[in-house]
Amino acid sequence: ERRPKMAAAPGLLRQSVRVYGEWSASRPWTSAFVTCFVKGSIADLMAQTVIEGKPLKDVDCYRNGLFAFYGGWYCGWAQHFIYNVVYTRVFGSSTTVRNALRKIGADAAVHVPLVVFPVFYAYKGLFYDGLGVVGGLRKYEVEAKDMILNYYKVWIPANLAVFTVVPVRFRIGFIATTSLGWLTISSFLTHGGLHSQVPPEVGEVRLEPGAGGRGEKNRRPRGDDV
Repeated sequence: ERRPKMAAAPGLLRQSVRVYGEWSASRPWTSAFVTCFVKGSIADLMAQTVIEGKPLKDVDCYRNGLFAFYGGWYCGWAQHFIYNVVYTRVFGSSTTVRNALRKIGADAAVHVPLVVFPVFYAYKGLFYDGLGVVGGLRKYEVEAKDMILNYYKVWIPANLAVFTVVPVRFRIGFIATTSLGWLTISSFLTHGGLHSQVPPEVGEVRLEPGAGGRGEKNRRPRGDDV
């Protein structure tokens, strides 16, 4: 009885991927938001329950919703616009390694340090840490080097795949899956020990008392996610 179910699993997976691809192609903005909203919620839930050891009844729903929404509007909408619209207009739609490296270079030199992290720290400072936009950006100045270096370790090779072999309709889904997968791996590898530094796409947060806010999203290098 188990064998037919196991044999049906690959077919169900292929059908799910096909349906998602069709949805993403026909409703790119909706699918990007929903995909990354759900990923952001799951990632924060993992951070609170697995990394911080909270029981489900003590999960901070405000925090979860905050980072789920961030996942939807920035990791979903903004990254769809940047990766699938802006980069295509600026660099073309070629999927050669040479063109992919141009996009990765722009991402690493401009998008990540000057847009991704400033937006994330400003958002977190305003809505979560109680630091305000300016306070959030000042915190970014202090943590920028470690955050950016850890981001590069995962996302330079991941984006090489994004811009060469991943079809446009699956790019945001691939990015969301990669970030969530990395969080899952790093969470279990470091559970009960060191805490890794995870870029915002993952949404991992470690709650500590904040000065006037609901807490701090305190990221520390683990030497390993996004």
